[in-house]
Amino acid sequence: MKSEIKKFWELIKSSKKILLINHIRMDMDALWSLSAIYDILTQLWKDVKAVNDEVPPNNYNIIWYNEIIEPYLDIVSFKPDLIISLDAASEWQLWATYENNKEIFKNTPFVIIDHHKTNEWFGSVNIISKDFSSSCELVFYILKKLNLVKYITPKIATALLSGIYTDTNIYYNSNTSGYTLRTAADLIDLWADFRKPYFEFYKKKTITKSRLWWTILSKRLKISDNKKVAWAIVPFSIFEETWWNDRDLTWLISEFFANLDWVEICFLVYELNYWGVKASLRCTEKYDMSSVAEKLGWGWHKQAAWFTSDKTLEEVEKMILKALKKELE
Repeated sequence: MKSEIKKFWELIKSSKKILLINHIRMDMDALWSLSAIYDILTQLWKDVKAVNDEVPPNNYNIIWYNEIIEPYLDIVSFKPDLIISLDAASEWQLWATYENNKEIFKNTPFVIIDHHKTNEWFGSVNIISKDFSSSCELVFYILKKLNLVKYITPKIATALLSGIYTDTNIYYNSNTSGYTLRTAADLIDLWADFRKPYFEFYKKKTITKSRLWWTILSKRLKISDNKKVAWAIVPFSIFEETWWNDRDLTWLISEFFANLDWVEICFLVYELNYWGVKASLRCTEKYDMSSVAEKLGWGWHKQAAWFTSDKTLEEVEKMILKALKKELE
């Protein structure tokens, strides 16, 4: 990885126009790792643009970074010298932005920064390691190796710490290491606001979010006979009924389903507007959800995985239960 970071730095120095991209339906690690790189490159007097098929959800805007994403950016006119992908494990996760500009991506130096073990190493330079809890943690490591820590403002430090928070579930998930905690300490020393992201994403509950959670828990929660598996099937009508969206289901499965007594594996299957069906899976350390999800369409982390499907809710439910039966055996 050391040689790849060196190549990355040489590309930065020789580039004037740099395009940043992260995966579709970005999570907080994807947004804030991109945002940190965006701010650092801007301080280095680079012309930087950030693109994704969609803007981040409004509730991600606790650090005032949502506005940097330009879904309708004309990449052909921008003519980037360098493209950097943050937190995406494959080309298809870059969605239409990549498909509509495939020749530019293939003919421009393309750096991949990611921490997922399922990454397909699809860049011309690949800075990838599953040893990091998050892309934000990896970005901080890169900045240290390049002696760019002096450019980390309190805003950047807060962004990086927030991505580590959310990808480790506040240091609870098994991807947390001693290095993760030392990185968090370093970011706090750089004046990261460690209270704000914790309050915004773990403590604060809106009325609409509470209504969504209550509807699912009271009407949709299922428990297996042996009490080891908990799950729920959520049609899109539930989101319309509660005036909320699917983004907060991540917290529902992580904070409630995964903490039910006796439960060792849990999952949610829900309809996305114009997107088909998504499944999110969680488990204790005894199991591996990434291998289960990979067989069904995609993987992710060992204890937290997901995949999408064009099948019906009921079909996906049956597929998962069948796969989990083998996993439990």
